[in-house]
Amino acid sequence: MGASEDILEWSETKLSPWRQDALRRLASSASLTKQDLEDLLNLIRGKAGFSLSAKSVAPVPLAKSHLSSAAVGVPIKVKAIRNVTNVNRLVPSATLPLNPTGLSIIYGRNGSGKSGFVRILRTACRTRCDNPEKLKVLTDVYGAGGGTQAAEIVIDTASGEVVVPWIDGKPASDALMQVAVFDSTAAQLYVDSGSQIQFLPFGLALPYKLNELCLRLRSVLEAERKSVTEQLRLAVVAFEVPRGTKSQAFYKKLTGEATDAEIAAAAFFSPDDQTRLEELNRLLVAPETSAADLAVLAEWVRKLSLESEGLERALSDGKIEGLARLKRQATDARDAASLDASELFSNEPLLGVGGDAWRRLWVAARDYSISNAYPDRDFPVINTSNAIENCVLCHQPLSPVASDRLARFQAFVSGALATAADEAEEKVIHAAEALPGLRLYDSEDWLIRLEQIRKRKPGLADKLLVFREEVESRHAAALSVLQGSGPFLIGSAIASPVLELMELAEAISKEAAVLASADNVGQRQQLSHEQAELADQKILAAGRACVIKRRDLLKEDACYVAALAEVQTTGITKKANELVDAHLTTAVKEHYEAERKFLEISHLKIGLARKSDQTKAAFQTMSGTTLTKLTSDILSEGEQRALALAAFLTEVTVTEGSGPIVIDDPVSSLDRERGVKVAERLASEATKRQVIVFTHDLVFFNDLCREADARGVPTEAIALFADAANAGKIDPSGVIWKGLNVKKRLGRIKSQFAPLKKLYQVSPADYEYEVKNLYGRLRDTYERLVEECIFCEVVRRGIDRVETQRLRFVHLSDVLAIRFDEGMTRANTFSHDNPASETIVAPSPAEVEADLAYIEQLIADLRGESNAAEANRASMKKKG
Repeated sequence: MGASEDILEWSETKLSPWRQDALRRLASSASLTKQDLEDLLNLIRGKAGFSLSAKSVAPVPLAKSHLSSAAVGVPIKVKAIRNVTNVNRLVPSATLPLNPTGLSIIYGRNGSGKSGFVRILRTACRTRCDNPEKLKVLTDVYGAGGGTQAAEIVIDTASGEVVVPWIDGKPASDALMQVAVFDSTAAQLYVDSGSQIQFLPFGLALPYKLNELCLRLRSVLEAERKSVTEQLRLAVVAFEVPRGTKSQAFYKKLTGEATDAEIAAAAFFSPDDQTRLEELNRLLVAPETSAADLAVLAEWVRKLSLESEGLERALSDGKIEGLARLKRQATDARDAASLDASELFSNEPLLGVGGDAWRRLWVAARDYSISNAYPDRDFPVINTSNAIENCVLCHQPLSPVASDRLARFQAFVSGALATAADEAEEKVIHAAEALPGLRLYDSEDWLIRLEQIRKRKPGLADKLLVFREEVESRHAAALSVLQGSGPFLIGSAIASPVLELMELAEAISKEAAVLASADNVGQRQQLSHEQAELADQKILAAGRACVIKRRDLLKEDACYVAALAEVQTTGITKKANELVDAHLTTAVKEHYEAERKFLEISHLKIGLARKSDQTKAAFQTMSGTTLTKLTSDILSEGEQRALALAAFLTEVTVTEGSGPIVIDDPVSSLDRERGVKVAERLASEATKRQVIVFTHDLVFFNDLCREADARGVPTEAIALFADAANAGKIDPSGVIWKGLNVKKRLGRIKSQFAPLKKLYQVSPADYEYEVKNLYGRLRDTYERLVEECIFCEVVRRGIDRVETQRLRFVHLSDVLAIRFDEGMTRANTFSHDNPASETIVAPSPAEVEADLAYIEQLIADLRGESNAAEANRASMKKKG
């Protein structure tokens, strides 16, 4: 079966109704709305046993029609975005026309409004996003306007033109799922911080999205449950003494299943019970607590005194300041070692020797050498006069220089500064581990014991609460100091409860001794037991309302436990991985390899080995070294963007159909050479599907136009600009002059010249003024002609590369050189300022047209010479 069929079968046979409904919503929309989440939560709550105030919606299972790849059919074409309202700074009713066939290039400087249109497309269409909040489209945050963000997307379908309304936060037409959008946000999922490639054809992403949804719903349920657990913490019946009475046993075993009748029976306390309790109190004529209970309390208070003394001593101002000094000493020692390394190894070919990353690499190499490579030899193993050893990292024979470098590295690592830094950092670790904890202050019977102390010494109980808060704060401050998170700010002095605790423990011990030495008649123990039962029964009866409230909270908490079980992800993760393993075919890998090769990043030797987590299928790169992860230290920003483009283009290639693709800023961080490759690749893709490109890079714009022209791709170029009020305005004249090639410059000159023919008859002065400007533009065109048609773009102004392989086109005959000089001279003559005494007359319309025809013929002849030159230089043609 295909991926869609697998997912459908899994949904129908293995998933609960709410999960089937969730898959449908995930497949139908780029992001779920608040209402989607609330509907799903209500389905879960209903199954978990919650009492819902309103009837939840009926779950609708996933069907084949909901999977975009199963309903592609005839590819749609995006014709325009129009009637934009309240989106960023875009002008009201902004419109962006698009070429429904071939290539649309939207050029604009930073802040011109490109991102506003891209944000509309990425929320309406198919894109990669790990956080739905990133898809939120804002209004003009600096403007006074407000309201709903909305627009219309005009598409061509098999049945004709359709206007799709778009409103931020609401799903658009399913047909727009054919449109794939690539931007910086999506790129983060294809290359995650330079360490992993995130790649998955669209259909297979659904189980991972379901996992992500489960985690999101779990966070909501856990937040709701937190309120219940907080109330449970407060809904407590406080027994005076922890003991094994029936009332305390009932209270400890209380669950949400307890009935009102059971609570009433356990908490029943009659007037006769009160009379009997008073009688027992008189008979026993003793403190409320037995000698054994008092002895336990005295020992607990004594231990609390010792714990408090230890906390006070360990968390004093002086101690914490000492920890700060210890951390500073470790930092200074490490800085000294790093400085020593930078001086010792300043001439090394790579930076960072002696730094944290370098030391981790050194330790890993040492462990590998000792454990596997050279178990019987000291590390590092270097060359001797008798033998040449192999490097443990690259497994190549060590050169003399490399061997000497390893020896110097070892000398540095074992040197005094590095050793001192290691020892100082070890002291910091030991100091953090040695910090005392609040064992008794955080114990389960803390509140009960505190109340026992309060009955004897209320002031001491209050002091203990203040002391606990102070030592918790100081404990956190001590850890912060040791972690280097911030300085220690000396607060108020600790009010020590140690002496009073010691005195109280002594007093309670004496009280217990007196009670134990008293005359115990045969029935004393039995009477004490009966008294304890009645006393606790009275307390339970007094707290009956609290017990009922606690029962209700426990019942609600049990529902949350059941609801949280519904959003477990283990089974989903397993199925997601099975689907990836089954459908990540050899064809996909071959496409990916072809894309990397074309973008000239195959030297990274990257494979696709699955290493998935709960929310995405990650494919670990395998670089052919002992390093197992591709980190940002290895990949440049440009290589990351190239990898992301390769993954995106592979995904749209292997996805059924040929829906449009939208690419925002494709050459971010790319060098010019690879930017040309991207232009070639996108122009080639535009021969198969509609391609929409947004860019601020004028050089890339020209590269893309050139490659599209070479392939005969219909191209629509749109120039956006912004003013002080709004962005997203379209320049009717198109891209700025310096962004036009020779052909487009001549086209603009002809367009501007057309109305001047009438002006020639009406106002010779105005005609001369306008024609002079046109000849200035014609002179510019001759200058650009040198780059394009004479030097055949071997070198271009402002471009930091030389296309030496294009020298095979370069040829300039004497005849064409003279013709160029004559044409350039004429352009100069009519564009430069001439003295009033000169007899130079502005050219007539017929002469202007002749000059334009002259340069056009010159261009055609120059290109003819270039093509002939290339034909005679077969050995210079680009290989491969």
